[in-house]
Amino acid sequence: MIEYTGHFSIFCGRSEKRIRLVIILLLYFTFLCNAQSTDTTIIIRNDTVIRLIKPGNLNIEEPQEGKKLEEILKDHSENNFFSRKLHEWLVKSSLNSDSLSQNKNYLQFSGKRIANIDIRNIPPFGGSVNDTTIVEDSWLVKMGNTLRFETAPQIVLKTLTFEAGQSLSQSDITDSERLLRSLSFINDAKIVAWPHAKNNDVVNISVYIQDRYPHAVSIGRENQQPSVSLINKNLFGRGISLSHTIVTPTTDIRDWGVRETFGTENFLGEYINFELDYSHIKNLQLISGNIEKNFVLPEIKYAGGATVNRSYVNPKLKDYPSLEWESPLDYRRQNFWFGRSFLFRDSDHPLRSNFYITTRFLDLKLFDQVENQKFLPVGKFYFGGLSFSKRGYYKNNLIYSFGRTEDVPYGFLTSLNYGYQDGDGSTRHYLNFHHSLGKALIPSKGYLYLSADVGSFFKSGSPEQGHLKLVGEYITPLIKVGNSDLRNFFEIQYVNGLKRFPGEYLFLDEDVNGLHSFDYSESLRGSEKIVLKTEQVLFTNIEPLGFKFAAFTFFDTAFLKESSKSLFNHTPYFSFGGGLRIRNDNLVFNTLQIRLAIMPRVPSGEFPLSLRITGEKTRHFQDFVPAQPGTTVFY
Repeated sequence: MIEYTGHFSIFCGRSEKRIRLVIILLLYFTFLCNAQSTDTTIIIRNDTVIRLIKPGNLNIEEPQEGKKLEEILKDHSENNFFSRKLHEWLVKSSLNSDSLSQNKNYLQFSGKRIANIDIRNIPPFGGSVNDTTIVEDSWLVKMGNTLRFETAPQIVLKTLTFEAGQSLSQSDITDSERLLRSLSFINDAKIVAWPHAKNNDVVNISVYIQDRYPHAVSIGRENQQPSVSLINKNLFGRGISLSHTIVTPTTDIRDWGVRETFGTENFLGEYINFELDYSHIKNLQLISGNIEKNFVLPEIKYAGGATVNRSYVNPKLKDYPSLEWESPLDYRRQNFWFGRSFLFRDSDHPLRSNFYITTRFLDLKLFDQVENQKFLPVGKFYFGGLSFSKRGYYKNNLIYSFGRTEDVPYGFLTSLNYGYQDGDGSTRHYLNFHHSLGKALIPSKGYLYLSADVGSFFKSGSPEQGHLKLVGEYITPLIKVGNSDLRNFFEIQYVNGLKRFPGEYLFLDEDVNGLHSFDYSESLRGSEKIVLKTEQVLFTNIEPLGFKFAAFTFFDTAFLKESSKSLFNHTPYFSFGGGLRIRNDNLVFNTLQIRLAIMPRVPSGEFPLSLRITGEKTRHFQDFVPAQPGTTVFY
């Protein structure tokens, strides 16, 4: 189920007291009728094993005096149908029981000093952070767990937002779990507070992490050419990633190419990510470096980044990924940004508010004249932005992953950006407004995300190259289907080009938010579009050797304004079909996807069927944190 943190309160004054008394009497009556003892959870620490015991022979009554109405309803919500529904509709948020029990655990020890922090590393194959008792007897699994370096304890400790000697904070625990899960070489993480054996004023902390298997071999295509990649995401257990790719377009070794990437996450324990990329391939020759620190925590005051890219041969430009040129681009791109954050709410509150001030400098220089160069953001750009954000996170799974814990953001983000372009002997101003929000619908009715972007350049007071983009997404709660789980995804997107240059188009290419498997950008183009996408994903309980299977179907519809007629007077395009996704969250491989798509209406001479076997990256939620200010990519 989709989860949401929050409190539901509709009672006040005398009415609250009267209704509280009536509900207590009703619950007391149902309690007597059921004659059921109160469940008590006892946590026993035994090495890395967490056992939850619910004895039925204990009869421990907790005093009701001083309790909130929400707590009273929760205590008796499972007694019968009446009390269960009363709790569900009046109180129950969409937090799952695991999150609730963990929050209760944190609150129990909140404010107490942390005595010790110990790191418990769970191997990639066998066991999990929620059940460490599983032991695999297979020699293959044992060998796989042995042929790797465990993540060093120092790497884990420097990711935590707390240290020994500090007071325990609920937000520190949840933020640290989220940051650990965001590391590409860690599959899952869980932090548990234990009472100290001799001192009630201090607590011990255990951090359970499960590594991903760091080694991978990938066979695919690099810039439309056959390639083989050797990957290590956690070199020597130090969080260093290294990838070596060999491109073999022909049997002549002189035509072969290489690509090397080197990176590290949470560099120096300051949440800084660093990456170097070198490519010498026939159609892609570049060297680039990037170092960046984002506002991954509401408490971070300063963030920024620097990117320097020198591309000698490149078919694309990062700022305009939807456009390609037949003549490869030769350019230099330098980008620098800096931001300052101001935290408004208590850092221990689950929903925290920030005000951000961001600046950016972008310098793009083309060394060759290319067709459609006027579309490119050539020259020097100066941007500034003001943003206000309120954000929190809750835990869920079986959304974009195949079972690992996912941190779902909720809240909103509002941004206003201004820019100034100095290039090609002329100057332009730029203005952009963004607003987005996401929330779990209570009670357990799914997750909703909405966003709106509108912006434009202004030259001599006249708008040009403007855009309007509206997006809505809805994710349903899980639906039990036998031993499997079903989840539905719905998305609607509207994009309109405002005063765009002649020849500057929108496409339905799948790679730029179009239809599944619909790759006809060279044939279909327009100035306005609306896309409706639906997908149904069945997460099966089939898990051979840790590989999980999800079957999916989809149905997409799109209207594209290709002439002067209104948008809905054009004949729509369709794409529907289904397929299978195979993933092992314990590995650093992408998701293997097999997909068949049927497209009843395609450009003349094209085939209306598409069967693809691809490696897909896991999709992520849109967070409510401002990015570096600048122009929105026009799709």
